[in-house]
Amino acid sequence: MTTLPAAKKPSELVVRSANVPKLSDYREYKPYLRRDFLHSCAYCTMSEAEALAIRFTIDHYEPQRARSDLVNDYGNLMYCCNECNIRKGDRTPPADARAKGIKFFRPDTDFFEDHFTLNGIRLDPASPAGDYSIHALDLNRAMLRKLRDLRQREKLAREAVAAGVRALRGVSIDRLPKSIRGRAAVAMAQAEKAASDLAREIEDLLCEHAGSPLIDLPEEPDEQKARTQRLKDLQAMIPGAWRARDA
Repeated sequence: MTTLPAAKKPSELVVRSANVPKLSDYREYKPYLRRDFLHSCAYCTMSEAEALAIRFTIDHYEPQRARSDLVNDYGNLMYCCNECNIRKGDRTPPADARAKGIKFFRPDTDFFEDHFTLNGIRLDPASPAGDYSIHALDLNRAMLRKLRDLRQREKLAREAVAAGVRALRGVSIDRLPKSIRGRAAVAMAQAEKAASDLAREIEDLLCEHAGSPLIDLPEEPDEQKARTQRLKDLQAMIPGAWRARDA
């Protein structure tokens, strides 16, 4: 099997399994990709559960037309939502651009924080790779901003529930009067169960809210123009073929 260059340091997002068999058809790798990529898109991090009506596909990091030798190489395959896959298409920055760090982020060799910063619900670039990935894949499209907002609200809700549970657990029953210790223990157990139920209800509510509003949100015209112009500017600065050609 042809292998890609080893990572300089381990990735924080994806660790590829070492026991993946060599297969002759890249489509047969899908179960392994789903597991290794934690059922999430390599580029926008959307999970299958969050994607709902959006299907997931297999992306060739190096496009098939550019690197036919890597078509069935597991190391070149990414688990990818269809939205990101369509935007990525056969884009492949030329060698001069890659020498300047302009490439697609890949979660199996790159650290997220090296290339992106989260500014509220928007991603800002922290590197040339982050900048190119954000604009080429439209990683600030409306549905992803909505998803980040939901994730942040869910995180805050979980933290609030956890803080309440920790406070309850910090109360010493032995310090209470003997006459109420039994009732206090029962009440605290009921409160912990209620907190756990509340966490599940919050998660269910957010999942329900994450249904159709995440899909079919149009991209703002100004955002689209700015993103397209940024890609044109990058390509103008570094001449070369930015789309894959037959190898």
